[in-house]
Amino acid sequence: MTRHVEKSLEINASPEKIWPMIAWDRTPEWYAEWTKVEWTSKDKDKVGSAVHIKVEAAGMKTELDYETTEMMENEKVAFRSTGKNFKAVGFHGLIPTKAGTRVTISTDYELPYSVLGKLIDKLRFHKALEKSFEVGLEKLKDMMEK
Repeated sequence: MTRHVEKSLEINASPEKIWPMIAWDRTPEWYAEWTKVEWTSKDKDKVGSAVHIKVEAAGMKTELDYETTEMMENEKVAFRSTGKNFKAVGFHGLIPTKAGTRVTISTDYELPYSVLGKLIDKLRFHKALEKSFEVGLEKLKDMMEK
């Protein structure tokens, strides 16, 4: 079963100022669950570019691979997982507002391991992911508004 998590926050900064911070290799600066990001493709920050990410979330350590599927500078970057176990698609979006920018993080995911994965997701992972999105957006807001 696919689950959805989406969080948004308004930041008093322009999309042009925020855009560099949502690049794959800059995301660990504000999103603590991503402990390390390494480019696995020659091209960076383009459709088709790929990364390998080390993650610590909900008390679990794992490694994930993602590919950029859509990129509109200063507006949106979309991605999908390419690994065998964890399935996910998502995006980071920037929408200009009167006060700055509405930043959205969204993902649809499915944990592996059938019944066990669904139980872990229900008891722990989904809530931890929601919280990590909120905390990450707050940190990004603090960084951008200083």
